Amino acid sequence: MNTVLTATGPNQPRCYNSQLKPFYHGERQRYTSPSTAQCKELVVQSVNPSQTNSWGECQIRSRVPVHVQLSGWLTTKMLYPTRDAFMWPLVWGAYLMALLLMPSKTANHDHYYKPYLMRFIGQLAARSPRECSPLRLRKGEDDKPVQQVIHSLYPRSLVVYDATTGTWTIVDDEAVVKRKTYVAVTYCCDDMTPSGSGTEVLIQRVRDATLHQGYDAYWLDLECLLEDPSQNAQDLYRMSDVYRRASFTLIVLSNETAWAVWGGRVWTLAETFLSRELRYKAGNNAVIPISLFQIASLAYSHYDEESNIITSFGVGKDQLARLDQNLCLKEAIWRRVSSSPQFSKAGGCFQARYRAEKVYALMGFFKHRILPDAEETELQALARLFMANDHNRLPERMISMFPRDPRAMNQWYTKEDEYGAKLGDIDPDVQVIGITHNGALVLDGCRAAAIRWKDFPYVAFATKRSVSRALAALGPYLAVAVYVVGVAILGVGQFEKINWGVEDESLITGGTVVLAISLLMLLLSPLFTTYGHSAPNILARPWLVGVRGVISPQQASEYLGDFRRTLYTPSSSPFKLATSKERESRFREGHDSQYEAALAASPFDPIEGHMFTLVDNVSGTIYYFRAHRPPTVCIFTGTQGGLGRYVLCSGECSNSELRRETVLRMPTCISAFMHTCDWVALGGET
Repeated sequence: MNTVLTATGPNQPRCYNSQLKPFYHGERQRYTSPSTAQCKELVVQSVNPSQTNSWGECQIRSRVPVHVQLSGWLTTKMLYPTRDAFMWPLVWGAYLMALLLMPSKTANHDHYYKPYLMRFIGQLAARSPRECSPLRLRKGEDDKPVQQVIHSLYPRSLVVYDATTGTWTIVDDEAVVKRKTYVAVTYCCDDMTPSGSGTEVLIQRVRDATLHQGYDAYWLDLECLLEDPSQNAQDLYRMSDVYRRASFTLIVLSNETAWAVWGGRVWTLAETFLSRELRYKAGNNAVIPISLFQIASLAYSHYDEESNIITSFGVGKDQLARLDQNLCLKEAIWRRVSSSPQFSKAGGCFQARYRAEKVYALMGFFKHRILPDAEETELQALARLFMANDHNRLPERMISMFPRDPRAMNQWYTKEDEYGAKLGDIDPDVQVIGITHNGALVLDGCRAAAIRWKDFPYVAFATKRSVSRALAALGPYLAVAVYVVGVAILGVGQFEKINWGVEDESLITGGTVVLAISLLMLLLSPLFTTYGHSAPNILARPWLVGVRGVISPQQASEYLGDFRRTLYTPSSSPFKLATSKERESRFREGHDSQYEAALAASPFDPIEGHMFTLVDNVSGTIYYFRAHRPPTVCIFTGTQGGLGRYVLCSGECSNSELRRETVLRMPTCISAFMHTCDWVALGGET
């Protein structure tokens, strides 16, 4: 089932299939069937079923033949008796009935997990210039003159002093502006022009300082920004070059105590870091040169962090090339107060307009920029900026991270990882090709697998051939046959005695012995069944099976009919706990302390969500995690530290997008058992 963004209502379709045929259904959580590609209501097996969730729930079920399931329980109680061992005779009787009346079916084998068949077919702002994209046209990214210019733009206009007339005039002649040396001005509206007043004082101080420093032109946003709304985006686009091309940048303050107010603006980092030289004027004092390090100590509240940025960036003013430096700079800008200009001079002070102003302040440090859009969010603007500068593949790395803040789980932007990894440690395996209306990243080249929630399937195993296990598997049926033979022999002996008056002791004795042997074999039949199904598995059909709640590895093995040992994850789940016993072990395996921790945890947390269990039968591993909704698809997005990064997602039926629910570290090798899927949209804003 492939869906597109659509309005919903009483008579509106909830989703569309790949042929754009509308479908109508309720609002409960849905999933895409890996067999039919149709949208179906999600039913989740649960330890304690509830009807209050947005999906259906049922008891844990298994498609493994009943006699195989019961044989495991009977064998366990025979070898390790517990308080409920008194139930053994009843369960044994049920086992025999299932053995005779419910013949086992042959499981189908496949080399791959169940595929994920949904694809994103909505509109997107695409990375490729060849992609037909209304969003791309709306944002003006097909503007060829703008695309061809990187860091050689100049101001649209300057305020120039005419010495013959003694007046200042706004000049927008391109031939004059391109060759004119000028001073760029930075100030804080709340400091210099509070409540819209003080504009004349600011302009006069700038003009006096400009002439005093030997220049006859300056750039001040109050006077030089155009008021035409259609030109606003390009003014913001070239803002960083205004400061980069200026002879020096003049910081104007009302007094020496106003540094903190000025330093809290979003644009101060771009204005100072990109400038050739810095000078400041406080009140009516003289103009004084100042360095980046001095500014950091005077104006920046996070001096230690931002002085590190200056250390790596300030000397030589080289472009930030390293991934970590870009992110540190991003975080520094995000700590500041947004006061984006509306490019209107009314009232003498600009009003907020651009929602993604902080991104536009950041883009001056990148080689390629994006045209601002007043309607887009910060995440959308960040995605476009990162796609335009994809040498570090930031979005691809971020989508594989496990956010430390659970509230940011669905947003693709993530800097801090719950597993302690850095972005540079992630080796992405997917490519971001665009961004949707909701800010979700559209990914290509994903390998994905559907997660089964309705029950535990009957898994097909390819096992090592063994005569003893083959005979053991036939043992229960042979025991039934021997029992029938014993009964027949005794019946013949009784028939001769009743009808002919002849008592053949050999028949009675032989029949009794055969019957006793058959009864002994029947009592041991659970052992035969268990042993017959415990052959070393060379290959098993891959399955990812989910349960709401917490189950043990032993229970998982029983539900799967796999008598191998299911292991705890050694390093791949938020509930992974390091123990002294584990460190002292010769083997790399998880400890049962994580089961105890998951079992002791609250079934539901308002911030982190419900407790879930995921079982992977390829690696024979069990994982515990929290999520707000049952994830229905597992996507392989990259590798880190010798393990793969797998994003578990739930589906949004109405717009064909996926929500990131959690991230697990699982063996990279299992990605080879996943089908490559079509485009998927992941990580949008909710």
